[in-house]
Amino acid sequence: MYLFLVFAPPLAFFLLAYLVYPREEIEATRRAVLRGLVLALPAWFLARLIGSIFHPAYGSVLLVFHEWMDRFLPYSILPALGYGIFYRYGEKLPRGAALRRLTAFYAGLLAPFGLGEMTRVWEVPSAYTTLILPFLLAALVLVLPRLVLATLEAWGARRLLPILIGILATLAASAVLPLFLAALWPLALLLAGGLCALAWFLGLPGLGQKPLQASVE
Repeated sequence: MYLFLVFAPPLAFFLLAYLVYPREEIEATRRAVLRGLVLALPAWFLARLIGSIFHPAYGSVLLVFHEWMDRFLPYSILPALGYGIFYRYGEKLPRGAALRRLTAFYAGLLAPFGLGEMTRVWEVPSAYTTLILPFLLAALVLVLPRLVLATLEAWGARRLLPILIGILATLAASAVLPLFLAALWPLALLLAGGLCALAWFLGLPGLGQKPLQASVE
């Protein structure tokens, strides 16, 4: 039951890399994934610290904000911040390469989080955690890099648009758990499916853009 939670997000990325990533970027992609893995453990502890700030209120709409603080907010911003440790935002890269590299870094950092989530729900697994959360994690890996780069590339008030999209999308993802707990699973599945589809349509364009040079460091 836990296998899907642990293995689905990393396997989904490796399939995406095999189908979309240019062959000449294989080594750069591997390095980005490994560098993300290096920061996975400290990011996990920081996520738990952020999540402890807002205590869960089961049966209340406030549970949405706990889920956002506990999972989706740190899972969104910590990889973006960690990326700056190994790479420079704004450096000159071939077309699409920055997006592919940041996506690989997100995948590497978040890949072990399925294992961490398994330890949190070991005694009380749920359909949300073991079946739906892996899809939402994969959606984060797909769409957040594009929103991060769009924010950095925009100027002035235009930077607010991708930030707003990210906030609204992650808050919507945080509402899936309360819907499940309220036995409104059709709405929860519809919301989760819609978010995954949105991530696909927002994140996939750009990943397939061919590089203008042979390799990416």
